[in-house]
Amino acid sequence: MESVLFLRDEADFEFVVVDNNSTDATPDIVRAYEGLAKYVFEGKTSFTAARRAGGINATGDILLYLDDDVIVRPGSLTHIAEIFSSYPDCGVIAGHIDAKFTEDPPAWTLACQKSFNGWSLFNKDTCNFVHTDFQEVPWAAGPMMAIRKSAYDRAGGFPPDTVGVETNRGAKTFNKLYIGPGDYGLCEKIRRIGLKVYYCKSVAVFHLIPPVRFTIAFWRSRMIGEGYHAATTQRGFFGLTRVEAKRARLRAQLHFLQYEDRLLERLATRNYPRNGISPDELWVLYYKAYLDMDHVLRRYPLLWKTLWDIGDTGIDDENYHRVMSMIPPEYKALVANDLVYDPLPLTSVVDYERIIASRGFAGKDIPTAVRSRAGRKMATLIIKALPRLFCGRVEKAFQMRPHKIQ
Repeated sequence: MESVLFLRDEADFEFVVVDNNSTDATPDIVRAYEGLAKYVFEGKTSFTAARRAGGINATGDILLYLDDDVIVRPGSLTHIAEIFSSYPDCGVIAGHIDAKFTEDPPAWTLACQKSFNGWSLFNKDTCNFVHTDFQEVPWAAGPMMAIRKSAYDRAGGFPPDTVGVETNRGAKTFNKLYIGPGDYGLCEKIRRIGLKVYYCKSVAVFHLIPPVRFTIAFWRSRMIGEGYHAATTQRGFFGLTRVEAKRARLRAQLHFLQYEDRLLERLATRNYPRNGISPDELWVLYYKAYLDMDHVLRRYPLLWKTLWDIGDTGIDDENYHRVMSMIPPEYKALVANDLVYDPLPLTSVVDYERIIASRGFAGKDIPTAVRSRAGRKMATLIIKALPRLFCGRVEKAFQMRPHKIQ
């Protein structure tokens, strides 16, 4: 809050702080800035509901969405106003996001971040499509993104995102459900109405990265959640056809087998981070989670709509048990704490079988022929041909940092 209020001379702005059904001291902290910040309580737990509440309570022509763990850098508000004034085709400005660590991160977490943007940064090192200080980009990251209000309204606002946070552990709380594409999805909607997303290095924040994001539990939960939301997003946002969905499932199965081979080889040769995880494990978790959720959503064809509604409108405390009664046991099993937040490192192939492989449903759906040695060789050839086989809609349906299997 201090970093935002420090910029009062840069622009005429109002500061809206949305409290998304918390039980901490947020109201007291915000009210200490009476006259400088407006406090809004949103009682339905949901990222999208909270963002919608902020948009409803803001009166300006530009919306600047900031996460509660960023420090805004001087000059940002001035450049936001200038860009929207100079570029009428600009719907969204993607902020430059650098990490600010509260303590030095372990080396294995840096390797994981290089493979997948788990800390939600946005810069040349993280995004391989950023080459200049100002350019058009395909999407913006949630910790900092500015939106033209008229474009926000035309696009229909944010699609569903996550529900809950990693620290939720009490009664009537969701730990963290990954449901929809959120900030990426809004950028996609903005492009659909003919506007563009621009990146500007001078519109910038530091994203605070605390030690909780240096843990095995954080990285596992993040990748599992990303896999879950990819399966749901394919249905709720991209509306893949049955043929496209089958292609996406095959792609996920082939990638899963490739990364599983790598992971098992590392474990067998003891070439594995001590008290950490490897990028190979990240992608095993991602593709396995996607296949697990795809299995459940195919068994319950209308479940994605229930999840989409939860992500869109949120859940208040009074309706928590009613909503949970609508969720099938297979889905509850996939989001259980002991599966998503397991903190134990892998030290052997036996650990992999116990902690990862034996859970969920992915193994049941992969054809035995594909799992054979000959089948895996064929899978490798198919993977290399995937860019020619898959349409752009299937590519977009996997919301991840681009990567390559060597």
